[in-house]
Order: sequence, then C-alpha cells, then structure tokens
Amino acid sequence: MKQKKMLALTLSQLGLLYRQELPDLAALADACCDGAEFRMRLGEFVDRHAAAESEAAEQIRLLIGYDGQEVHELSTDCRLEIQTLTLLWQFLTGRLDNSEMPSDLFVDLFHLFRLLDGAEIPLPSPQRVRSRTERWPSGLDEAVRAIRADNRERMLHLLVQKIENRKSKTPSRYRFAEGMTYDEKYRQVAAWWDDFRFQLAMAVKSPSELNHFLAGSLSSETMYLLSKARKKGMPFFATPYYLSLLDVTGDGYDDAAIRSYILYSPQLVETYGRIRAWEREDVVEAGKPNAAGWLLPDGHNIHRRYPEVAILIPDTMGRACGGLCASCQRMYDFQSERLNFEFEALRPKESWDHKLRRLMNYFEEDTQLRDILITGGDALMSQNKTLRNMLEAVYRMACRKRRANAGRPDGEKYAELQRVRLGSRLPAYLPMRVNDELVEILREFREKASAVGVKQFI
Repeated sequence: MKQKKMLALTLSQLGLLYRQELPDLAALADACCDGAEFRMRLGEFVDRHAAAESEAAEQIRLLIGYDGQEVHELSTDCRLEIQTLTLLWQFLTGRLDNSEMPSDLFVDLFHLFRLLDGAEIPLPSPQRVRSRTERWPSGLDEAVRAIRADNRERMLHLLVQKIENRKSKTPSRYRFAEGMTYDEKYRQVAAWWDDFRFQLAMAVKSPSELNHFLAGSLSSETMYLLSKARKKGMPFFATPYYLSLLDVTGDGYDDAAIRSYILYSPQLVETYGRIRAWEREDVVEAGKPNAAGWLLPDGHNIHRRYPEVAILIPDTMGRACGGLCASCQRMYDFQSERLNFEFEALRPKESWDHKLRRLMNYFEEDTQLRDILITGGDALMSQNKTLRNMLEAVYRMACRKRRANAGRPDGEKYAELQRVRLGSRLPAYLPMRVNDELVEILREFREKASAVGVKQFI
C-alpha cells in the first residue's frame, strides 16, 4: 500500500492492516502481557527469523535496545522515556491511551517489519515521477509568470513611494537624484530590482507593510497573529522579490509552501520567548566541553554535535540571512537578539582573516572531523571576496592534513576532509545573488578541493 494512502488510514484501519500483512507480529503482541515482555520476545522473534542478519533486523534490535531507556531532552530540560515498541504493543493490543495519536510512527514501523519479511518497496517509474512533479504549476508556466509579473510591477510603484517617503538620515546608494520625473524613478527602481543589495535594503519588516505589498490580501486573523508576534519581539524580514512570488489573487496557483516560510504559525508565536532547543549545545566555555561533549575554540564560530561534522559560522555578513524562515532552527538566537537584521551591527569587529586561520587549526588537528558546514546565518550573504578567502583557507587546511598524514603511522592519522557544504537559502530568497563571479569561485574551489580528497561540495 502506498505511503500516502496509509497515512490516510485511521488507527483502527491501520491495526487491521497489521493483522492482515504481519499476522505473526500481531499474534506476538497478543501473547504478551505488557510492553516489556513484548520487547523481550520480539528480540527472540528477530533472532530466529530467516532475515536475522538483515539491515531491517539490526534496526529492530536498536529499537529493542533503546525502548524503556530515559534520555535528557535538551529543549524541554527534562527526562523522557523512549517508548517506541511499548507504544507499538499498546497499539496492536488496543491499549493505546491516546486514540487521537497520529499514525506516522505506526506506518514507519509497518514498513520496517515488512522489510524484515523481504518485501521490497518498489521505486516509482519515471512516468509516475513525471506525473507527480507535473501536478502543480511551476514558476515557468505562463499563468504563474503573468501573476508574478503583475506583482513585480505593483511593487515597483510601491518601492518608488517607499524611497520617496524614507525618513532615515543614513546615507543610501538607493536614492533619487533631484529633479527626476516619476517615470525616471520607476525605471531606476526597475533597474535596481535585480541587485540583491537593493532587495535587502528594501525588505519588508512589519505586518502592515507586508499586507501593503501583498495588496491587502492578508486576512484579519493573519494580521492579528502577526501583530501579536511583533509585540512579542519576533523579527520579520522578507524581500520584495520573495513577496512577488506569492499569489495575491486568491484564484491563481497554490503558494502555501512559499507563504509558510514567512507567515508564522500560532504555535510558533505562542512558543516564542520560551524556545530553548539546541542552544545548550551551542554554548562554548573555555576549557569546558559543550553539552554534546566536544571541546571547542572560544566564541561562537564553531558548533559541533557529531563526531565527523562541525559548523563554521563566520564573523562576516554570513551571520545574516536573506529572510527569516518561520521554521528556522536558530529562532532562539533571534529570541535572545544574538541574531537580527541590523546588517551593520553584524559586521566583524576584528580581522576575520586572522581569526579564520586560528579556527582552521581546530579542523586540521582533529582526528574525526571530515565535514565542514559553512553557514550562519547564510553562507552566501558573505561577500565574494570573503567567501573566496574562507574556501581558500579550507582548501589549504585540507592540503596540510593530507601532507601530515603521509608521514604519520596508521592509527595516528588525522581525519581527512571529505565534504564541504554551504548552508544557504539565497537561491530562493535572492537568486540575483548568484552572479558569474560567485559561480567561478565555487567552480574553482570544487576543482582544487576534489584533487585533495573532498568528494562532495554542496
């Protein structure tokens, strides 16, 4: 049965499917008096199964090993018991306390146990993939392009007004010369539209301005929610280009996915101010391991949660973003005001190039790190020159590690760099940022880095 169809089943219907397709597992659950017995007998069931050495069997053994254990949940600062298989036993025997529980967990477990029985999940045919991807209009479709062209034209007029009415005394490159006619101003703004720096300078930062740029199409409920978010101190930042992608007509294309990045949910607004997820692992104290157990250089530049991967956050404009995603995992950094959209305040206070050399030493001397994720913020918010210097420092570090390993015995070699990633949403928020110079910088690095063992540059 297809995954989408299974997700539409009620819990009782899904239970019947288990009994039809996995009768031995259902009978085992019925024969057990509680979750602990089910867990123990399930281990015996897997061990004597014909596929006892399969990957699916190993995954089930992991679930058995963890079920019943407690973990410290950092985001809530409390102890939680893992109950994956206990919940499965309750579900199969009709003892589930929460009858409204989502079915996702039991759908996933169904597929895992089906794999144990050797049932392969077939890949869709190319024709089916094509039919699925063509269900919705794309940005290349004429009707979509027409709506977005209308949006752009409307916003060009609004941007003329915005520039004319600006009260800021801060000097700006985006101002009109004395004596320009309205048509000249309009043509000037149209030329500026393709400059990503103009888009950032003209970004919408308030609910009322957002609604103005969206032709007054936001509902009173949405405006109330955004007003509530603003009162709680939640920042808002959306470029005119990104807003031009939305359909304000109400009868064009479905823009829910695009819209969801900039319109907050009631749950997020309610939680804002009390978000704690992950920041414990990002706190670095000199000489002390972080919450994940890693010793890191002082400051905020390197974050690490896993053995082979570390995040590099530069002291550059790369700490900023081209827009604030409602799903941002660093929303707590905006909550604490460590991140914001005051771009001038994010400029480095010391020589970043000098600091970068020191940070590369951490990667160079580590025996496990093979993966660098350059992010922020957004890696592509850094200037081309800055990004080139960062990638050059990474390349030289990878070369030094490889040379050092040539003279080190087995068992004492450094982990050589295998993957470099740039975390960015600018291709969506500001595609005009991807210019010929940037493409050449990335191409040049990829060619050099692949020659010293970097297999992936993403």
